[in-house]
Formats: sequence, C-alpha cells, structure tokens
Amino acid sequence: MFTDDKRNFRRMQINTPAKLTTIEPIAGLNYNAECVDLSATGLSLHLDELLEPNSILLVHIDSTHPSIAPLDATAKVIRASKEDDGTITAGLEIIQFN
Repeated sequence: MFTDDKRNFRRMQINTPAKLTTIEPIAGLNYNAECVDLSATGLSLHLDELLEPNSILLVHIDSTHPSIAPLDATAKVIRASKEDDGTITAGLEIIQFN
C-alpha cells in the first residue's frame, strides 16, 4: 500500500531509544540514538554524531512490553545529515531482521 509520500510501507512514529553498533566499514563503534519512526523496511533516527552513508549497523530497540521481543536488525545508512537547527538525522534501510 502506498502512502501520500510514495513509500511502500507506512511509518510508525515511535520516538524511542535505539542502540547502534557498526559492522562496516569499522566494526564495534557504538551510538545511542532516538528512533523517530519505523517501517517494515527502514527507520529514521536522531543522534549526536553523523553516520557515514553506506555504513552497516546492528540496530537494537528494546520492547516496551515483556511479551513482545525487542527489535534487532542489520541496517544500511542511506542518508545522514546535519539539519539547520543542528539536529543530526539518519535514514536507514533494514537489510535483515536478526
């Protein structure tokens, strides 16, 4: 189903903490971020540091309910930018759910 912005999947606004760990090109760097929204194929983040486009990351988002598993995925940085207000944003494509 297409949304007004021509995306294949609707995005859910979740505004929740996310933990990121780099796999490529440098493994083992850790970042804390806020996951702003999430869809079946990607997510957008606010964070304190600019991520390199095409980097591969592990993404972990804790569940807010004990009967729901946390989200663990491998994702690729599609875009990353520093906005005019100083906010750093990134858009990630989910490669696989782990």
